[in-house]
Parts: sequence; C-alpha cells; structure tokens
Amino acid sequence: MNRTSEQKQCINCTHFRNSPQYMERVFKGMSTMSSGHASVRKDDGICLQHDIYLSADNSCDQFDAA
Repeated sequence: MNRTSEQKQCINCTHFRNSPQYMERVFKGMSTMSSGHASVRKDDGICLQHDIYLSADNSCDQFDAA
C-alpha cells in the first residue's frame, strides 16, 4: 500500500469515531461484556457518514481529512 492510500484510511477521517467512550455510548451494554478499551476491538470504530462499524484501515471515496 502506498503512503497516499494509508493516509486516506478511516482512522484519519473526520467521519470516523472510535474512542472507547464513544463506542460504549453507541453500543449499550458493551462495558458489561468487556469495554470499549478491549484489545480485540483494536482501532475499529463507527463511520458517521455510512453509519457502519468498520476497521480503521478501511477507506472510501468520501474520505475527509480530520
């Protein structure tokens, strides 16, 4: 993967939210199963543009630099 496509990953997009606090608010009960800090979640998060849960290294044509 080249440097440009790495920079356009969801993790760098203004539409992407993945803080543990945000994830626990979105997924009620997550803290009872483990927490938003869980290592299995890694950097996964929510795309506000598409309203989906996805990996931080995804990308799309609606990328908007944070």
